[in-house]
Amino acid sequence: MLDVLKELANIGVGNAITSLSRMLGEEKIDMDVPVATLVPLQDVPDFLGGGEVTVAGVYIEAEGDVNLTILFALSLDSASNLITSLMPGVKGELDEMGVSALIEVGNILTSSYLNAISLMTELKLMPSPPQIAVDMSAAIISTVIAEAHLTDDEVVLLRTTLNTKESQIGGNILIIPDYGALEKIFALLGLG
Repeated sequence: MLDVLKELANIGVGNAITSLSRMLGEEKIDMDVPVATLVPLQDVPDFLGGGEVTVAGVYIEAEGDVNLTILFALSLDSASNLITSLMPGVKGELDEMGVSALIEVGNILTSSYLNAISLMTELKLMPSPPQIAVDMSAAIISTVIAEAHLTDDEVVLLRTTLNTKESQIGGNILIIPDYGALEKIFALLGLG
């Protein structure tokens, strides 16, 4: 199963790198996914640095053959570094422009992983517009779960590192399935 999760991560990374490179003016970007695993839902805040740690999270909800939410979460330091990479000369603050930049990158990353799931499973999935939250990690996870009515007890965690010429930006992609969605996806991938 870990091999399939890593393949999903690799396809998502490939799609995201192409889009992010264009966004950064063809600057060379490397993206690594050193961790691809299933995590119990209640443990997710710990993987994001602790339930009371403030993070930035961009997420999309997908509906269709299955329902799921894909969340890109990163520390405030990483969010600041990402904003600075996108807009040289800017201090990397979470002001209106910084939030807009984070939403755009988060949309690219979450959509890339959604497309990878669709490609690998042939499921039809329609994404919602991206949303952003800056709050304690436990609060963001609770909000995402409540808004999407998610009930599965495991999520896919993909740790990511974006490497630009200027900085290294760490983040996490979480694929949070609605009840039964993960089983259906795994069955279509030959793991059921």
